[in-house]
Amino acid sequence: MSCQRGGRESVMTPSRFFKIDGLNMKKPVLYLAQRIGFLCLLLWGIITIAFILTRALGTPVYLLVGQQADKEIIESLIKSMGLDRPLYEQYFRYFWSVLHGNLGISRYTFRPVTQELSQRLPATLELVLAAMILITIIGILLGISAAVYNNTLFDRCVQAFCQFGASVPLFWLGLILIYIFFYLFKLAPAPLGRIRPGLSLPKTITGFLLVDAVLLGDRECFLAALKQIMLPAVTLALGSLPATIRIVYLTILDILNTPYINTARAYSIPRWRILFVYALRNALVPISTVLAMTFGYLLSNTVFVEAVFAWPGIGNYAITAMYTMDYDPIIAVTIVATLGYGLAYLLNDIFALIVDPRVRR
Repeated sequence: MSCQRGGRESVMTPSRFFKIDGLNMKKPVLYLAQRIGFLCLLLWGIITIAFILTRALGTPVYLLVGQQADKEIIESLIKSMGLDRPLYEQYFRYFWSVLHGNLGISRYTFRPVTQELSQRLPATLELVLAAMILITIIGILLGISAAVYNNTLFDRCVQAFCQFGASVPLFWLGLILIYIFFYLFKLAPAPLGRIRPGLSLPKTITGFLLVDAVLLGDRECFLAALKQIMLPAVTLALGSLPATIRIVYLTILDILNTPYINTARAYSIPRWRILFVYALRNALVPISTVLAMTFGYLLSNTVFVEAVFAWPGIGNYAITAMYTMDYDPIIAVTIVATLGYGLAYLLNDIFALIVDPRVRR
């Protein structure tokens, strides 16, 4: 490939092809390739550890047929489930099936794990995204405000809230909120899942109940689902909100003391422009990093909130599987949670490549 420039013909070599507007694209591509490779390695490690730990819990055969079952029935089940094979052979058989998208069969419900996860995952993601919206808005606003009004009563109140929120267990907080808003003041509906009993669910389009209600124009279902999700979303958000507030607070406080911000103040640039254009722009990477961490944390900690609010997500599914020693669902939920963490960090790395030139060098 060649091109004319200034009367001379220049050859478009591969090294020149990867340079776009002065940006060498080789390093970003290698950077993302390393991150994807690390994600694959992480998934392999998590699958291996989860497999070993679940096998160490014991056999689920007695839970399926009872302690008084005939020996022939027990031996037949052990053989049909492959539990009579060596542990390494069980591992390789399971890992090979996972690579082909087969997460196994639940020995409690006798249904494919992939099918059950596909039905429950939208409920968990909807809850996590609702909590993420609350964390992003409240966390950034409170963090910036506390940094601007540093060493004031407002700042001390925010720090006290962060200390309180970081020390309260999620399941206890959920029970307290239910007691206050449902039992005492009747402001929240009963914690009985995604929608109140007696109201039919809308036709499934995306699996997200709020989105499906909007797409179908079902106002009653939308309002009912919104009321149901508010209390569990607030509970889930309060567990992670203190970390977001602290990161935003410390980052903005550090940026506000830099020379270029002092220069902007000297030029009488409006405070809102200094905060939301100059300071917040330089805080985007740390804030996006803590939000990526928060997403993964929420996805793995929905177990406690879903148990308290009877939310039909993968957290409740994992609890049932642990009670019944159902191996495949436990490992599948672990894989999903790990994949959520990894994808959140990968998206954050891509975002950092776009907004931070230092990462591309």
